[in-house]
Amino acid sequence: MKDSHVVWPITLIVVGVLFLAYNLGFLRFAQLKEIIATWWPLILIALGIVGLTQRRK
Repeated sequence: MKDSHVVWPITLIVVGVLFLAYNLGFLRFAQLKEIIATWWPLILIALGIVGLTQRRK
């Protein structure tokens, strides 16, 4: 089993837990909304590049 089969689900779980903790008030990041609002397209581009490079291997 490749490591990439485990990395993406764990990454999604961690990000989901962080967002949930933020929404429930356990975490407070003053600029989190601004960062996400500004950089979310870059996250999508990075995911696409990673997906393309993994398929070529």
